[in-house]
Amino acid sequence: MMAGSIFIDTNILVYANNALSPLCDASRRKLNELAVNYKNLWLSRQVLREFASVVSREMVIAKQPDFENLERVIRQFESDFLIAEDAAIVTDLWLQLLKETQSAGKQVHDTNIVATMLVNNIDTLLTHNVSDFNRFSHLITVLPLV
Repeated sequence: MMAGSIFIDTNILVYANNALSPLCDASRRKLNELAVNYKNLWLSRQVLREFASVVSREMVIAKQPDFENLERVIRQFESDFLIAEDAAIVTDLWLQLLKETQSAGKQVHDTNIVATMLVNNIDTLLTHNVSDFNRFSHLITVLPLV
């Protein structure tokens, strides 16, 4: 078993749960590989909300709403992954990192992921959006999906 903890970014879960995504197989393979080699795979409540946002939007556009299935998938995530809670200490670090990195707009969500990781001693992030986290390379290791 390898040491360390890995935080899973929302995009990985979205791809892994969409059979039509060109990154579905790569995401599933990587998640399976990490599940074998790491004992601590993490999400946060923010990631669960972001996943629900993306998937529910796709369901409505496709005119195939299935909120019961969405709930089942999210509950399964809660069972399969450790969940990093978003406490006041995360907010304090998030605000500090916002200032230090001058993060703005959509970047504030990425900054919150990093703050959550640091508070929970999670050192590595799996994401397809590597460039979104370049500003944090001195704080975390970014593991690209492909």
